[in-house]
Amino acid sequence: MSRIYVSGETDPYFNVAAEYQLFMEAGPDTRLFLWRNRPSVIIGRNQNVFAECDTEFLRRHGISPVRRFSGGGAVYHDLGNVNYTFLSREEDADTGRYLKVIRDALLSVGVECSFSGRNDLLAGGRKFSGQAYYADHGNLLWHGTLMIDVDLGMLTGALKPSFLKLSSKGIDSVSSRVVNLSDIGGGITPEKAIGAVTGAFAAEYGTDTSVRQIDGGSMRPSILGKIRSDDWIYGQSPDFEVNFDRRLSFGNVGISADISGGRISRLKIYTDSLAAIDFTHFERESAGLPFDEKLLITRLEEFAEKCVEIK
Repeated sequence: MSRIYVSGETDPYFNVAAEYQLFMEAGPDTRLFLWRNRPSVIIGRNQNVFAECDTEFLRRHGISPVRRFSGGGAVYHDLGNVNYTFLSREEDADTGRYLKVIRDALLSVGVECSFSGRNDLLAGGRKFSGQAYYADHGNLLWHGTLMIDVDLGMLTGALKPSFLKLSSKGIDSVSSRVVNLSDIGGGITPEKAIGAVTGAFAAEYGTDTSVRQIDGGSMRPSILGKIRSDDWIYGQSPDFEVNFDRRLSFGNVGISADISGGRISRLKIYTDSLAAIDFTHFERESAGLPFDEKLLITRLEEFAEKCVEIK
């Protein structure tokens, strides 16, 4: 029997973990999971956090970086976004029917859409939904987003790397023109979108529209600790090289670093400072530390100040 689940949580780590839990429990029936997140950036399994986001912007605005299991590009979520996941056995998966559910749901609230060749849904030629999938253990999840009333200013700020130059072996996101469905018409809200999708799913799969609410009290996803861990979020990032410049208290600084598994494997500091500072010790001591732009700059400032004081 097909089932509908709606998350009562807005914690993006819980929701990604709950999605995986439901994925592992998938059966021959098709199930639907609907969820909303507080401000967060959800990156694909093989993406580089630092290449996709301005990590300092995320920290400053309380936006959570989250790594999912599926591939695809990075997306910004907030409460103006509705996320949908279809779950089934891999042999029973039918993306055509999944898309029909979403299209029928939107038509019911007065929005016409089309499908593009890059797994995107468009309205008026602009993207409001992207999809990705993940398959393992004979199960499959196919999920996507519905941009209803997303803060586009925050989206733009979050999904922009803070570094001047970065060479990554990961998979980069593809920029697209995006649109909020609330700007198209029909008075659509996240709540109306959830109702429309559950209704369209029930019509397509012959189930009733009653939903099972899940939250931290009714479900304790076994993988939640992993999803929240820095090792999963940052350590899974592909190896990359970063080069950037900063104006610090002691002069202009050029920083070149190799990052492996989210940690510094090589660091080189260049500066035009009038003070003759030897950064060899700092470079050597930085090897093996987690890469964090803000922390690295803070440590560098403190090291330089001590060197100047000693001299």
